[in-house]
Amino acid sequence: MRRPLPASAFQLIASIVLFAASQLLLKRGAGDATDDVFNLTALGSPWVWAGITAEIASLVSWLAALRTVPLGVAYNLSGATHVLIPLGCWAWLGESISPLRWFGIALVVAGVVLSAQSAAAVEEKL
Repeated sequence: MRRPLPASAFQLIASIVLFAASQLLLKRGAGDATDDVFNLTALGSPWVWAGITAEIASLVSWLAALRTVPLGVAYNLSGATHVLIPLGCWAWLGESISPLRWFGIALVVAGVVLSAQSAAAVEEKL
């Protein structure tokens, strides 16, 4: 029988998902900006404010996770954002992903899986 995820794992997963969501929301909101020098008009977009909120929530979750998860483990697992963001851009924003980028995404997935397995092995020893 599998043990339920510890709170720290939930916080880490939440941080990763919220960070990816923040980037997608900010990208969507950036399209609402006019061509002023600093793109300050984007601050009027609700998408940008949703992205800023998701970024702050991601930071809070990240800090909570770091209380109990070793930084080396957390940082390696945060590589999942390099998968979630391109997939989100492809699915939600209609951006294309080249075959070479798909290959890169597969490599990142393999790295995250290996990191997760080694993290689970360390946790079992504790």
